[in-house]
Amino acid sequence: MSDNDISTITEADDPSLLPGTPEERAAEEAHGLSAIPASAVALLPGELLKHPSPFQYVVIAVILCVLTAAEVGMYYLEGSVPSGLIITVLLVMAFVKFVIVASWYMHLRTDQTIFRRFFIMGGIGAILLYTIVLSTLHVFS
Repeated sequence: MSDNDISTITEADDPSLLPGTPEERAAEEAHGLSAIPASAVALLPGELLKHPSPFQYVVIAVILCVLTAAEVGMYYLEGSVPSGLIITVLLVMAFVKFVIVASWYMHLRTDQTIFRRFFIMGGIGAILLYTIVLSTLHVFS
């Protein structure tokens, strides 16, 4: 290796350039992000509720994984359960996952209601447009 190789850094960062106070950095290093209490995080402009904690995001991710596993498991019921029931259950699970992702990860549950209304109106508009196009192509007849 040459002396100019910058892929290995041996010197520590300058503490004056790091964010936070030395006490905050020590607490974060010892406890991770959970060292910051939820009450210490201020609301951003336009927010009505505080953001979820990292633990809550992990719980939501686990719930989404369980729902995905249930969807995959529905595939193996083909033949023993009527196809209409499988399709209905899969559509319901997909809608539930969509609502969970939109409300938690897109922060629609913490932002002002106008953002939620715009999102819902966009979804309704997309469904209406899709239905109109399919009707024009005589898919439903």
